[in-house]
Amino acid sequence: MTSETETKAKVGLRKYQRTVVPLMIVSITITIVLLTMALFDKLPWTTTIENYTKTFSLEKRLIFTIQLLFIDCFTLLFAIFAVIARRVTSAAINPLDPKAQVLVEQRQRILQNTLEQLVVKVILSFTLCTVLQSNELILLPVFTFLFIFGRLTFALGYPKYRSFGFLMNLSSTIFIVGLISYRLFISGIIFQHMKNKTK
Repeated sequence: MTSETETKAKVGLRKYQRTVVPLMIVSITITIVLLTMALFDKLPWTTTIENYTKTFSLEKRLIFTIQLLFIDCFTLLFAIFAVIARRVTSAAINPLDPKAQVLVEQRQRILQNTLEQLVVKVILSFTLCTVLQSNELILLPVFTFLFIFGRLTFALGYPKYRSFGFLMNLSSTIFIVGLISYRLFISGIIFQHMKNKTK
């Protein structure tokens, strides 16, 4: 009986993997292609500010980044309201009832994961805006779009098909961390600041 159950479980796992792995590959591919096109200024859009100038002072870069981070907060609000909606319409309205906590557990996990991803996104966005060239600033709204789309697909696909959105956020995070690390350590931006201090 157990071997029959194990066989059914393995077949179910293989079927699940056949469905999820292509979604994972598509997610990573879309993310890397969009970020690479934005980095090399190959998207049909550009980022401009006052008088259609493409040059940004640090102050304008930070303001632009804060405005984009405001948009990112909608994913957190969406997750918070999803938990609230479940609580007020079920027995989970009492947070001390351990049996009712099962009703909101899934939405709380989505909320927790969204909060964790948002903290990482905020840190990376502020750092990224300081290392980009002015023609590369389109990378910031693309990063925001991928974050929002990734969070949305993560929440809608949770738990079985969450990998599409999760990998969209993870691969964009890895791409941005790699770019920032390259600019700071390989290109020598951080070392230029150290040299200027010693002069």
